[in-house]
Amino acid sequence: MGAFKIAKTVLKSAFKKPATLMYPVVEREWQERTRGSIDIEAEKCILCGICSKRCPADAINVDRKGGKWEIHRMQCVQCGECVEACPKKCLEMNPKYTEPGAEKVIDIVDVEVKKPAPKADKEDGKKNDDKKTDSNAVEASDDDKLVCDLDACVYCGLCAKTCPCDALEVDRKAKVWKVDDDACVKCGACVDKCPKKCLSIGAPSDTAASENEEAEQDAEPVAKSVPVVDEEKCVYCNMCANECPSEAISAEIDNWTLEEEKCVSCGTCVDVCPADALTMETVK
Repeated sequence: MGAFKIAKTVLKSAFKKPATLMYPVVEREWQERTRGSIDIEAEKCILCGICSKRCPADAINVDRKGGKWEIHRMQCVQCGECVEACPKKCLEMNPKYTEPGAEKVIDIVDVEVKKPAPKADKEDGKKNDDKKTDSNAVEASDDDKLVCDLDACVYCGLCAKTCPCDALEVDRKAKVWKVDDDACVKCGACVDKCPKKCLSIGAPSDTAASENEEAEQDAEPVAKSVPVVDEEKCVYCNMCANECPSEAISAEIDNWTLEEEKCVSCGTCVDVCPADALTMETVK
């Protein structure tokens, strides 16, 4: 009986396909969800550096001045953080693995970031067609700028902390918001991070009006919203204090406190609270 089973197994295996492949001689079929290697579309890349900052393995380096994007293939852990963080969606996960080798593989990609056309001054004596062309160039340049609605801005500074190029400067006490247009790469990270949604790329700005509105805000004391804690839900994890841009919160064990003078009503603490223990309430 035992010999019969052995013979049956041998005959079955003789006419059956092997369970393994002769890799790398025989290419395997990759599944769509396989985490293999990172690919980049250089035409879309703006060298913002967010992928480099988000990479937990320090496998990506971005050189904006030199126009280089490089990745250490053997250092990459295929986590996909860079793909999710990329504001221009120029990174994707290729299901095919990097081919094995005895040496470290470093891929360097040349990236040419297109800068917006500079504003052209209108000169006397130009033709109407030339004037139309200049006007269009100015509009294209304005549409590519990062602007802030100073009426809605609370000067929390989250945009400056998020900016990968250090192009933003925020002074909460002086109520100053500045952007370095030359350093800004229009990645949109600050736009996504802004709790008040007062940042946009391409919206028109009115400096004179915003200055008048700031003066009105300084002159009139208005009610503002501040976070209120539910002590029964609070686990004192300190996440709200760590994320508060104005350092208005302290969360020690059984002691959660808020300095209302520092609070800018951005609501960041409410968003990050894992226990849903914070809510925004209006106070006078």
